[in-house]
Amino acid sequence: MVASLLGLAGFVTVVLWAALASAMIYPFAVLPRGKRERLAIWPARLFGWLCVYVTCLARVTLVGVENLPRKPGYLVVSNHRSWADVGLLILHTRSLGISKKEIAYIPFFGLAGYLAGVIFFDRRSKISRGRVIEDALNLLHAGANLHVFPEGTRTRDGCVREKVFLRLLSSCHQSGIAVVPACVWGTERAVPAAGIALHLRQEVGLEIGAPLDPSAYTSGAEYARDTWARVVSMARSRGADQPFSPGSPPSPPRSDS
Repeated sequence: MVASLLGLAGFVTVVLWAALASAMIYPFAVLPRGKRERLAIWPARLFGWLCVYVTCLARVTLVGVENLPRKPGYLVVSNHRSWADVGLLILHTRSLGISKKEIAYIPFFGLAGYLAGVIFFDRRSKISRGRVIEDALNLLHAGANLHVFPEGTRTRDGCVREKVFLRLLSSCHQSGIAVVPACVWGTERAVPAAGIALHLRQEVGLEIGAPLDPSAYTSGAEYARDTWARVVSMARSRGADQPFSPGSPPSPPRSDS
């Protein structure tokens, strides 16, 4: 009950943070899409900080931040365990996401997200799924950073989903865009995937791996598979690819020495 009440209060608070981000991002609306994103990422990162550190009071472990490319215009690829993943990635990888269109209709979230650089698409439409690749490549070439969850949705059982969508990764290889493997863990303890709940002061983590050398691959499909395999490998080493124990929270993340 307490977690549910905190979850409802947390949701309302995050909506308020989104309203604040909208107000800060709105002045950039005069700039064309493809140019405003590199400026709008700063209020978006403030939104991520407010969500992770203020609303969740999360205790965050960061590993491999130095692996992020210095040149903007990269794609971050991650596993997906919780809504908290989004704020964590926005803040610490300086990237916006690719999201289902339903999120665009949530007050303030949709406006703030679109102005900042989020790409919304209809997962049920083949045309929309094809167009999102083109839109993402255009933003990446313009110098915006994006993140994507190839699983498509949050895990419900604790394991990395077997069915993943890697077409964008393959397209990035063909277009010469850096793809950065990343892994989140523990975020489902702060904001569980099921229901509306919030658990404060949970240990969560983000590991960022070095991008694979694209010149070592002649096939974009192989490059995409190996990049995702790196994400899965990191997830397993962090205990983020194992079934949740019934009636109990997942095991704590491994601490780095």
